[in-house]
Amino acid sequence: MHSIRGKKRVISNYVKDEKGFELDINEIQTFEQFKEEIGFESLKDYDLVLVDLNLDDDESGDGNKIIEEIRNNDIYTEIIFYSSHYGHLIDLLKENRTEGIFTSERNQIDTKAKKIIDVTLHKIQNVNNLRGLIMAEVAELDMIKEEIIRKASEKVPNKSLEKYALKKIKSSGQTCKNQAQRHIDDILNVTFDLLFEKIGFIDSNKKAMTIGEALDKLNITEPVTKDIFTQPYIDSILEKRNKFAHIKECDGHDENGNSCKVIGGIPFTEKKCIEIRKDIRKYKDLLEQIEQKLNE
Repeated sequence: MHSIRGKKRVISNYVKDEKGFELDINEIQTFEQFKEEIGFESLKDYDLVLVDLNLDDDESGDGNKIIEEIRNNDIYTEIIFYSSHYGHLIDLLKENRTEGIFTSERNQIDTKAKKIIDVTLHKIQNVNNLRGLIMAEVAELDMIKEEIIRKASEKVPNKSLEKYALKKIKSSGQTCKNQAQRHIDDILNVTFDLLFEKIGFIDSNKKAMTIGEALDKLNITEPVTKDIFTQPYIDSILEKRNKFAHIKECDGHDENGNSCKVIGGIPFTEKKCIEIRKDIRKYKDLLEQIEQKLNE
């Protein structure tokens, strides 16, 4: 069990550090626990299932039952069976005429899992999927930003954070100018909950700017300062989000001159996909650290 936990860390770190995704692991100890808590119908919600067939201790026949149930329930989720007794595992699968199943020796499970993860991620790395992924994850960052701003507004005196946000809104365009001025005039009754309810009234850029202002007013330098956070966040996250949201892809070339799709000057390559996901993860971690700082 200890060795498998080590393999799990290797796989988790690979998905996070090399591919820019978060790995959500649901660990199940027994076949009965699996049937009670997950069930075969829910397996479609998983990208990969690793099954330890501990064949030397399999007096109850769980290995046979698992294989039979997977075959009978038409499961198409990627599944890796692994065991210290690899030859026995292969014989068991042959006896049950099981198709479409990956196998691995126990000490090679991380290597096999990473290969299958690579194939799975390659399938979803197209322009439309990445557009949806960026939009969803930046929306999640916005929710964290809103919570940070709410907490910061309780610490910054004299409604100065609310005034800052409203002045930014007022100066950005005629559409919001009069509405922003009305809120400034009634600043004592203004809350960020009220402002956030008005969809589009405080956009992602202004939320980032407001967080930067909060860092400055509260003299927060760890985990980040205003200058290091605000504009880099806008450049790394929001500008790319806007391009993927609004600009149609066209034919172009990557940095090595190879043909690829290009979106607003961004070459659509696996390397660029990973870079964008890593940036999103980086700023999610940073925002969570800022929120934790405000909780102290």
